Amino acid sequence: MIFETVWRHSVHQRAYLTRSAVGSGRLVVNERASRLVGLDVRDGGVRWDVPLGKWPQGLTVTGGHCLAVSHWGQRLSCHEPIAGELRWHAELPTHTGHLVVAGGVAVVGGWRGYTPLAGYDLDSGALLWRGGGPAAVEEPLALGDRVLLAERGTGLIRAVDSRTGRDQQTWRLPEPVLEVDIGPVLIRLDVGRVLVRGTSGVLWVLCPVTGEVLRQPGVPAGVRAVAVAGGLLWCDTGDHVVALEPGVAQPWARVPHYGRCVGVAAVESGYVLAGHLGRLILVGHDGGVVGWATVDKRIGGLHGVDRDRVLVLGKSEVLAVDLRP
Repeated sequence: MIFETVWRHSVHQRAYLTRSAVGSGRLVVNERASRLVGLDVRDGGVRWDVPLGKWPQGLTVTGGHCLAVSHWGQRLSCHEPIAGELRWHAELPTHTGHLVVAGGVAVVGGWRGYTPLAGYDLDSGALLWRGGGPAAVEEPLALGDRVLLAERGTGLIRAVDSRTGRDQQTWRLPEPVLEVDIGPVLIRLDVGRVLVRGTSGVLWVLCPVTGEVLRQPGVPAGVRAVAVAGGLLWCDTGDHVVALEPGVAQPWARVPHYGRCVGVAAVESGYVLAGHLGRLILVGHDGGVVGWATVDKRIGGLHGVDRDRVLVLGKSEVLAVDLRP
């Protein structure tokens, strides 16, 4: 297996500072601290480049919209993702963080408990609702027309209507949810189930339709990061990445890995794992390692965009890597 880098694009900043999202044939990234750029996923060409305000707190491309929350010069901006035209923007309270789109509404707020949650109409940018006071939640997750919220310091999970902000359902875990500054605690497992990370390292499987909260068996101790790709759970322990099938305790695969695993993507020939020290590893459909390659000095993230292509957030650039037999 050959890992072939087919294009590169410099972002003039370190990998951990780069936010990214993929959709509508574009890789959207922030670069030079204060710009938002739309790259063609096929050739890496710059299709648009607009001012943002420094360091996005949230970035997503969905349903023909590209939305970003800037950290300095606090505002929520909505762009057309193919050509980058600004559709609307809304001023936000200082330190607004988190961004999720559900049911035609952009929901922001709740990062570190600094601001209330609020919902903005995706087409017009009009404010639809705002919570009565600051909320402290982990990164929200869209679930149809609802938004799932995990309250910090508790095991309470809420499903709220994206257009009104009103609670529709609640669940409580046997323990508080894991608290992280950036990154997911709620992770979509499949159409009907959601993974929730607990403070003890347990992975809980929540089924909103039935209300069941079950413990995922076989999760190894000392898990540092969790991803879902190709219907499998990928648990990074530091020296191995353990792949589990939902509800099954016996590991599907154990992949030796050095450094932190910063992303997993399903491709035609198996699964690509990215390590922060710059290595990509291809795992076959039988769970064995097919091959590996060092593609950069550092990797901060990974996107799967085609049957045989991944996009990599490198040390100071983004690159497209094809997998050739």
